[in-house]
Amino acid sequence: MIKRICYIPLMLLLLVSCQEKKFDRFERESIEYTMRHCPKQMDEITVLDSMVFHNDGSLDYKYYYSVQLTKDQYEAFQNILGEVKDIALKSIRNSIDLKPMKEAGLNFVYIYRDAKTGKHLAKYVITPEEYQ
Repeated sequence: MIKRICYIPLMLLLLVSCQEKKFDRFERESIEYTMRHCPKQMDEITVLDSMVFHNDGSLDYKYYYSVQLTKDQYEAFQNILGEVKDIALKSIRNSIDLKPMKEAGLNFVYIYRDAKTGKHLAKYVITPEEYQ
């Protein structure tokens, strides 16, 4: 009977230690998604290159995009960034898949680069205050 009582706390400790921590899971899942699905064509000019979350305390869940633009399209792209952010915000608010990240209070960071040159085009951050 005493041996059995000693084993119960040990078994509980093992079960708890086998649980993957929330931020470690976010990091693993972002790597797995990137490996399986990226690059992913989002529309005619936009490609999702990667999703990144580092369990380093930053609380930033980053989406890296490359955009194939002509000179004429570049100005139009800069003009619609506000609309793009609004669409992303609505998507985050309505996403069931992102629920664990939202509950953890993560920032969603969108980074756009020129596909030809790698030049930084735009970056915006959607914070918990915005999506909740």
